[in-house]
Amino acid sequence: MNPRTKRWLILFFGVIANLCQGVAYTSSIFMRPLGRALNRPEAGWPSEWGFIFAMTLACLPLGMLLAGKLADLGRTRLTIGLGAALFGGGLILAGFGGSVWWLAITLGVMTSLGSGCAYGTVIGSMVRWFPERRGLASGIAVAAVGVGPLALAPAASHLMAAYGVMAMFKILGAVCLAAMAAAAVFVANPPPGYSPAPAGGAVALPAGEDLDWRGMLARPRFWLLYFCYFCGVFAGVLVNGFAAPIAGELAMARSAGPETAAAVRTAAAFAVMLFAFASAGGRILWGFLSDLLGRMFMIGAAFVLTGLAMFALYAGLERDGVFLACLFTAGLCYGGIFGAFPSLSAEAFGVKNAAANLAILYTAFSLAALLAPQVAAHYRAGGMGEYPKAFLAAGCVAAAGLILSIIVDGSGKAKGPKTA
Repeated sequence: MNPRTKRWLILFFGVIANLCQGVAYTSSIFMRPLGRALNRPEAGWPSEWGFIFAMTLACLPLGMLLAGKLADLGRTRLTIGLGAALFGGGLILAGFGGSVWWLAITLGVMTSLGSGCAYGTVIGSMVRWFPERRGLASGIAVAAVGVGPLALAPAASHLMAAYGVMAMFKILGAVCLAAMAAAAVFVANPPPGYSPAPAGGAVALPAGEDLDWRGMLARPRFWLLYFCYFCGVFAGVLVNGFAAPIAGELAMARSAGPETAAAVRTAAAFAVMLFAFASAGGRILWGFLSDLLGRMFMIGAAFVLTGLAMFALYAGLERDGVFLACLFTAGLCYGGIFGAFPSLSAEAFGVKNAAANLAILYTAFSLAALLAPQVAAHYRAGGMGEYPKAFLAAGCVAAAGLILSIIVDGSGKAKGPKTA
């Protein structure tokens, strides 16, 4: 098969593998049903769930690190297959759970490790297959994680209503295991010396000096980018954890009588899907625009928009229109950070060790995934009146990220194309 055709087929199967990983972004839908199934006290469950949710995201970079070196050596089938076994198996085993610790290990650690194995391999492969469109290709691949909840959120709601929350985990786990295993057969790195013929005037974008993890950690620009990444995803992780509960409480305030429960479920599912849609769109849009306008310019734009959204939520959370508009904006920018950073990493630190280096940079997301849910849980326990304080904190983090992005951009050492 012609390499230019083959790479689009590989991108398609990479998207399939990443679609399954959207389960993590539907988690606020089954937070309350899961607490009831485990007979957890309502007052303490948000904190316990915050711990489980943090585990579903925090071990991603560890999975990426475990698989990164193998993927960089061309063992993509092995790493995606391992990701399928851990991710799908973790969901299936979660369906047999009866304790917080069991769910933290299965729904949290196992699925997170599996997601990291598959995700890092797919992204590392895409930046190699599309040297002239790194932002767009990696944006499409990471967008699949955001698109996943658009299908998985209503599917999860239907399965919970029909069979219960534990059966829902088993069914979704089996489906994800099969889909990711199929993707493992097709995704591969390009052959040595691969360079696509220019099409439509597109030329390969420059990559940085090929550094291993030791050389990368020794560069000051890595640490600037690391904390940029942390600040860029903090608000999105926090808002994602709040989306369903806030939408449900706003719906409860509008409804009365027997329709209230249905209205709450519908509003919660819509909020999760809106965030997922925005996140998916942001990954593609930021990836595409960062190819044209520069990585740091688009990352700076994400910080500005995120900060404005967080401060607007602080001031006017109880208005439906404000909540939904800010939820969409936060999701768009959260996805944008994910869409721009894989290419930025390759251009700053080279493509030879792309998967392993991105895994290390991705630990910034782990740090945010550990801290943001705890901030969310702390203020959620205080009720609706305490929520705005969490958004104020997230807005301040975004402002700090903007300052860091300006420092990186001004240094002239970690810029994308068009800003060099």
